[in-house]
Amino acid sequence: MKRSFVLFLSAVISLFVFQTSDAQSINIGIGGGLTNVQTPSYYTDSLGFSSEFHIGIKGKLNFPLVPITPIAFVEYHFLSGSQSTSAGSADTKQNILSIGIGGEYSLLPGPISPYLGVDFEFNSFGDREITGSPTAPGVSRSGLGLGAGVMIELLPVISLDASLKYQMLNLFGKIDNEDTIGIINLNVAVFF
Repeated sequence: MKRSFVLFLSAVISLFVFQTSDAQSINIGIGGGLTNVQTPSYYTDSLGFSSEFHIGIKGKLNFPLVPITPIAFVEYHFLSGSQSTSAGSADTKQNILSIGIGGEYSLLPGPISPYLGVDFEFNSFGDREITGSPTAPGVSRSGLGLGAGVMIELLPVISLDASLKYQMLNLFGKIDNEDTIGIINLNVAVFF
């Protein structure tokens, strides 16, 4: 598991750092948005996770005349909620670090360019904290994201990227009877 994480992280970093001679440009975007937890019911009903914020950075490697753009991203999701207990209510909290690579297929070239995207991601779930209860240790899982977005060129060196995707955070590497954690991710980033 540790070796596969190192290889995965190396691939993500190389996408941000290295530029081939055929590449037109590398764009880096900083942004954030809303993370809406959809499944499982334990997360939404028992832990009370719903819509929370995330922050992130995203890189795009643009090749001339190629409609598919390789991407890499790092996002940090802040989940918090409230759980009903026999003594009243307890605050719940869990953070998720997502590191991913993927591709975006441009539907129309131009200053307003819609795209479809697919991501493969490594997700590190932080410790799950519930007030008054023992902390549940964090785990790591791999997942898949599918979505769409639009890249809007504001100035020659500044663009806005808005996307909406569905992420299955623990699709791969689950243990027996582990439910898939699904989120809807609304993200806005400013690219330079």
